[in-house]
Amino acid sequence: MLTRSLGTSTYQYRISVELQSLVIKCTSLDHSSLSEIHKSLSAPSYFSSMTTSISSKVQNLELVANPTDEDHNSNKPSQTTVEGLVERGKLLHAEVETYVAAVLEKQRVGKVYNPVEYRNLRNDMRNELAFLKKLISTNLDEEKARHYIVSSNLLYYEALWSAAKRSSGLQSFRKYFFWDRHKAPGGKNTMKGLSLKKGSQQKGKTAALVDIVAEEGMEWIRVSTVSEKRILFDLAKLGWMNDSDSDDEVSDIRPSVDEEEDDEDQIDVVRNARDLARAAKANPIRGRPPRVRFVLTRIESGKMEAIDMIINKIRATGAVVQCAKDIPAAVPLQSVLTQLLVDRSRAISQTVNIDCTILLALISDISHKECPILDWYPGEVRAQIKEEAEEHLLPTRLYPAIASHPMVCTREAADQMNLIVETLATDTEKLRANLLLAQGDRQGRTSEELVAEWVSLSDHSIPEGFQLPIEVKSVDLDHITNSLPTVAEKVAKELGTLNKSIFLYGWAESLTTLSANRGRARQIETIINEHGLEDGEAGPHIWLCEPIGNLLSTSDQGTDIKYSRCRLPWKKYLKTI
Repeated sequence: MLTRSLGTSTYQYRISVELQSLVIKCTSLDHSSLSEIHKSLSAPSYFSSMTTSISSKVQNLELVANPTDEDHNSNKPSQTTVEGLVERGKLLHAEVETYVAAVLEKQRVGKVYNPVEYRNLRNDMRNELAFLKKLISTNLDEEKARHYIVSSNLLYYEALWSAAKRSSGLQSFRKYFFWDRHKAPGGKNTMKGLSLKKGSQQKGKTAALVDIVAEEGMEWIRVSTVSEKRILFDLAKLGWMNDSDSDDEVSDIRPSVDEEEDDEDQIDVVRNARDLARAAKANPIRGRPPRVRFVLTRIESGKMEAIDMIINKIRATGAVVQCAKDIPAAVPLQSVLTQLLVDRSRAISQTVNIDCTILLALISDISHKECPILDWYPGEVRAQIKEEAEEHLLPTRLYPAIASHPMVCTREAADQMNLIVETLATDTEKLRANLLLAQGDRQGRTSEELVAEWVSLSDHSIPEGFQLPIEVKSVDLDHITNSLPTVAEKVAKELGTLNKSIFLYGWAESLTTLSANRGRARQIETIINEHGLEDGEAGPHIWLCEPIGNLLSTSDQGTDIKYSRCRLPWKKYLKTI
């Protein structure tokens, strides 16, 4: 195992200035030559004879004393080489533009609360293509041309985009996330990260760069095109040496990512892994840190002990590591484009739990038909009618989420809906409420009968397989709270009976809860993220949909009734209980 020499050492070998120089030269060797030299490094011989032997081997090889990552450095650049790079750049740029167009089209159709952050990716690809095209149009001498070709980031961007195409639910690219909010620039809240452009000048030591935020935030991907030769060079610069006798003593020790004092003794890729582990812990999603995946496109495991040591250090942070041979083949964009787009409905459970706010949206006249705006309507209702005319809540947001999923709601949610319906609803809204729950004079009707009548009361088509009625569930709050992770007790203390029954029931049954109660959903998320979850525990899945569909009052006295019964407009009232 390789360990670092620190002052007076009891280790077997110490890398001298001469040996470091030789390792630097070795950065231009092929894999077989490197392996031969590495065996010499590991051999139990005297240091002086070892360095003499290695010197002899190195002198017999043609070396380039320039520790760069590019193996093709020594080749004479040609017009064909540059044109090939430009063609690759064009293909990459075209694929990214196709992806961006699909993102924009999907976001145009429906309201998006967390738009995809694609600008860094798009701008990087545009700039790289412009740089490559400039090489063709500029008359450069051989030395400058070689320098510019080596300076190209095309290899990295190709690797990044290839990794992105093997993922799903791409949320953002090249984004910094902080693990110490108190040190964030300007005192900003950085829990959701900072774009590369905004953070590049002020990120400091408390931010980690994520190349790809995938699976709608649940996975962070870091792509590295560093070569094995470069890693050996960096190890030599840091003064690392071989100490095979210490393997047994330290092989089982897993370093803590919180021990920042050791980071300066690590090469870049290890520091990056530790930084990402800290940032992931500080930026949980549904109570758990995002998974971190490292894609090492030019590293192979199992060939050299020094390289395997670095891979193991990355894995010790909890990251998944993909080496060159583990990376699947490239895939055509069109075959995966759909899965690259953010689609929250992918995570929806088989059966969905319906919040009271969504029950009311489902029965509202505003959601189903074009409604005139009357002078005596409350401002909130008038605004809802105008927005509905443009965005159409049911066909663009609710129906796609519900689809053919069976629906359930708690008894408390059903009772609260009926209370508001009894006070405020129009006759048509009351009828829809009865159809929705198969209650009142619609009790005992078949699913087919309920759905057929539902369709007759709406201007919108229902999704294929749409099911009625919603099944009403009775909830034992004490029982379900005790069955949940410990943090659920803290959540329960902050919620009223209605919201406890809705959100804790969905959590306990592993159901997606459809809700328009953004305030309560964010409150639950904050509590869980602050206190965390244990290994194997999962947080609730809440699918937010806004705005809520208001009910139309039956007369110009409706507003007074609403305020006298609830003291608040019913939307705000629901968010307080």
